[in-house]
Amino acid sequence: MTGGPMETPPVKTDKGKRGHELDIHVTFAHPLPEAQALAALLVLDGFRVELYRPHPAPTRTASEPVPEPEVKPDIPSARLTGPLRDPEAVRAGLSALLGKDARYVEVGVRGFLRSTTGQTDWMPWKLNKVLKRAEAGKVGFEEAVRYVLE
Repeated sequence: MTGGPMETPPVKTDKGKRGHELDIHVTFAHPLPEAQALAALLVLDGFRVELYRPHPAPTRTASEPVPEPEVKPDIPSARLTGPLRDPEAVRAGLSALLGKDARYVEVGVRGFLRSTTGQTDWMPWKLNKVLKRAEAGKVGFEEAVRYVLE
C-alpha cells in the first residue's frame, strides 16, 4: 500500500466540476427486495445510493415497447458514491456487509468530471487490489485504486 489513507473534501454535485469521490459497488449474495437492500446498505451511511435492477425486457429491441412489470424485481447489486468522511466507519461498514449480505464489494476513491449538463464521467481505475473478505481493514483510500473484497 502506498501512502496513507486519504480523506476527500466534501464533493458538491455542481455541474461542470472535477473531483474525487468514494465509489462503492456492492453485489449481494442473492438478490434482495428493495427494502431489505436499502436496510443492508445503511451500514454505509451518508452516501448516494443507486440500486441496480434487472432490465424488465433484456431481449427486446429499442423499438419494441417494454411492459411494466407487475412486481418490482429484487435488487442484485447497488452503487454508493459520495465523499470519504470517515475511513474507519467505511471499513467497518464493508466488514458488516461482507459478513452478512454481500457476495463481494468493490471500493475506491475515483476521479470524476461532472459536465455542465449534469452527466458524470468517471475516470478509469489505475490499479486493482484483490483482498479476502476478512481484510476490509486493509482497504486504503488512494486515488484511482480499486479494492475488490471477495
